Amino acid sequence: MQLTIPSSLDQFIGSVKDIDLSSRQQQTIGLITAATVVTSYTFYRLLFKGPSDGCPTVPYRDPIKGSSAEYRKDPRAFVEKWTKALGPVYRVHLYGRMHTIISGRYVREIFMNNSFDFHTGIEKRFDMKTMADISHSDVPINDTRTSVVQYLTPHLKHFTPRAVENLHLGLKDVLGTMEDGSVEIQHMYPLVQRMVARASASVFVGEKLSQDLDLIASFQDITTDLGSMIRFENYWLETFSFLMKLKMWAIGKFSSKVKKHRTTMLRSLTPEIDLRLSCAKDDPNWQKPNDILQELIDHAEVPRGRDIYTHIVNEIIVLIFASIHTTSENGTIVLYRILQNPELINELLEEQQETIEHAGLDPNGKSNEVFTFDTIKGMVKLDSFCREALRLRSEFYELAHTNISKQNVVLSNGTIIPPDGDVLINSWYNQQSNSWEEMRKDGEDRAQFKPFRYLNTGYPSTKVSDDYLVFGEGRRACPGRWFAIQEIKTIIALLIRDYKVRPTSDILFPTSLDTAMPFGSASFEKRN
Repeated sequence: MQLTIPSSLDQFIGSVKDIDLSSRQQQTIGLITAATVVTSYTFYRLLFKGPSDGCPTVPYRDPIKGSSAEYRKDPRAFVEKWTKALGPVYRVHLYGRMHTIISGRYVREIFMNNSFDFHTGIEKRFDMKTMADISHSDVPINDTRTSVVQYLTPHLKHFTPRAVENLHLGLKDVLGTMEDGSVEIQHMYPLVQRMVARASASVFVGEKLSQDLDLIASFQDITTDLGSMIRFENYWLETFSFLMKLKMWAIGKFSSKVKKHRTTMLRSLTPEIDLRLSCAKDDPNWQKPNDILQELIDHAEVPRGRDIYTHIVNEIIVLIFASIHTTSENGTIVLYRILQNPELINELLEEQQETIEHAGLDPNGKSNEVFTFDTIKGMVKLDSFCREALRLRSEFYELAHTNISKQNVVLSNGTIIPPDGDVLINSWYNQQSNSWEEMRKDGEDRAQFKPFRYLNTGYPSTKVSDDYLVFGEGRRACPGRWFAIQEIKTIIALLIRDYKVRPTSDILFPTSLDTAMPFGSASFEKRN
């Protein structure tokens, strides 16, 4: 096998041209890359084959690409074939290195073990902090988790009214006044993304700043803008981890899009931070705003060499990465299931009206005040619908984890995960396969969409389990899932209350690795 260095270098340099690098910067990266490719190839000839622990391995011929091409061609067929042939734990050479695939009951041994870290695993292929020019030491992941666990989740009841109002504003931003009676939307993601960006901004930076449309645009677009700069059309780059890190570093340092979003956030947040610091110092009667921004100001531990403005912008950007795109994507998936099953809208609308009426509110009024924390929580059919829609996400080998300890981790079946060893969770098997008897109930087809499967089962859409890994599992499961689900349920509740929604094309759910989001257009017509 030959490694065609000039071709790869041409591809690499071409891939960074849209990062707005100068010629000198491109030349520097090219020289570094040339040395790296040659050195990396030497090491890749001695690829990690896994310890001698008896764990079966999917056979492959290419020592660089491994099984990546076969997996990408038809991920479901690949996962189904090798899980059936090799069992719940096996190894696959993907993305330029060996991964241990974990399925069934063994997933708990990964999620419950502090030696495994999700963020380290995911950042090997997609390091959003580096791409946003944020040092990992400046914003440790525990800071973000603390912001959600201590400042967001306990105050959801308080935040609900502003979140609902801003979800409604986001809806109007996209659909407009609809004076002509109806509007057709080609894809649901921009609609959901705008609504989530509006609502999240009102909670993260306060109600005043959530009216800053330039700031809202950055909340909405920064994650997708950065994601679009990591293109996997040819997929050769991901087999060389150092080159991936180099490209992500170049994006963070030189991309005009990154600079634009950071400048927008600094321009919007700096005067507000100054105002709050001044009021806290000089006005004894000042009432602190109740939002995440104020908590970040109060508890700021500014790293050496940084100012408080840049530090808080970095914290906010990481919160955006952790919330807006994932919630928007999940909300889009749920909305497309609604479009795929429009006959269920009336049943969900009836539940909404009954829940609001039971709370002593007017179900026929158009006020958004009827969507309280308790009424949203009380829509249990909608909740089951959400859980089922998210369970059937287009996912296969997901939730990358890395052993960050300095010791081998030995699973209960004897499989050894060495230090820096990589793990992928077989999400498709645990969430959708009919072969896993431990989770199959009464002969139900787990590959089928059954909207009320979880009604009255004690499994709301926020409850993690072995067969529902959308938010991870264990103590480090996503701490923001209660806010995310509340937003998603409110989006659906607002839409079906105020609009007649119908598909205007076939609704297509993906089966590839490119995206988990479905496709299809829909029309929205105001209800009388």
